[in-house]
Amino acid sequence: MSNNFVLKLFENYKKLWVALLLIVVLFIAGEIAVKNFLSLPQLLLTVKMSAFIALFALCQMAVICVGGSGLDLSIGFTATMTAVFTAGIMDGKNENLLLAIMIAGAIGMAVGLVNGALVSYVNLPPLIVTLAMSSILQGIINAYTAGRYITGRPAPILQAIAAKSTGIFPNIVFLLIAVLVIVMIVMNKTACGRIMFGAGANERAAYLSGINVKLVRLCAFVFSGVWAGLVGLLLLGNMGMAFKDMGSNYIMPSIAAAVVGGVSMGGGEGNYLGVILGSVVLQSLTNLLVALGWGDAGKWLGFGIVLFIMLVFYTREKMSK
Repeated sequence: MSNNFVLKLFENYKKLWVALLLIVVLFIAGEIAVKNFLSLPQLLLTVKMSAFIALFALCQMAVICVGGSGLDLSIGFTATMTAVFTAGIMDGKNENLLLAIMIAGAIGMAVGLVNGALVSYVNLPPLIVTLAMSSILQGIINAYTAGRYITGRPAPILQAIAAKSTGIFPNIVFLLIAVLVIVMIVMNKTACGRIMFGAGANERAAYLSGINVKLVRLCAFVFSGVWAGLVGLLLLGNMGMAFKDMGSNYIMPSIAAAVVGGVSMGGGEGNYLGVILGSVVLQSLTNLLVALGWGDAGKWLGFGIVLFIMLVFYTREKMSK
């Protein structure tokens, strides 16, 4: 009985175990290759930076799960635009935070509506649509910041959540845990989650069962845009200032974290706990490569190799079923 239970547990959560195994391998390799790689301060920093990747990766999980070969390449620039436009509005005052949140939500909703409408109702490829949106947003940001210094500071509450710690634990981790609980409940215990997975798993069957697949995908892109805008506020709180391209470096890691975490690129399958573990994998790999002197070139090379291997692994596994 116990052996069957263990086998069933492994089979049901195979992708989580794969992500955990990768974390263990990277931790061991890091400790062997680099002194103090597993020291407590370094581990806490890894967890903190992984949290930001995981928050961005929730955007990718949402659009991938509903199918249609969805990816959102605009999240980094949506977050950057939010930070750039709201830094001066907050101006280091808590009373201005609500207005900043409303502006972030409005920016994200507008971006998500355009992306979702073009993907769902005009049938344009998500990759092309969101890539074009990225260029548009980057152009707007460059025009807004041209010849001017980006003034303003985040609200103290935002800094406390994103940059500070309670005891030894970064506060952003507590926020991520809360998000994890909410996402797991929504995806696994509510009709919303069943509809999202249903639309992604089998579009035709979902349509015949009465699900408006186009609307579901539109809503997924709207959520992705709004959430990216809110994460942009957290980035601003963590960094203490806004600057161009502050969110663009999270686009590739967010996709890789979703894939490493077991989100099916074909849609209909995803576990946010796995995405968080995938984020830890990516950040640990980054730390190791940077510590070995490989710098940004090594980091991006590592991301690409890991993403390629996991895509091949999961695609072969799906084809064999």
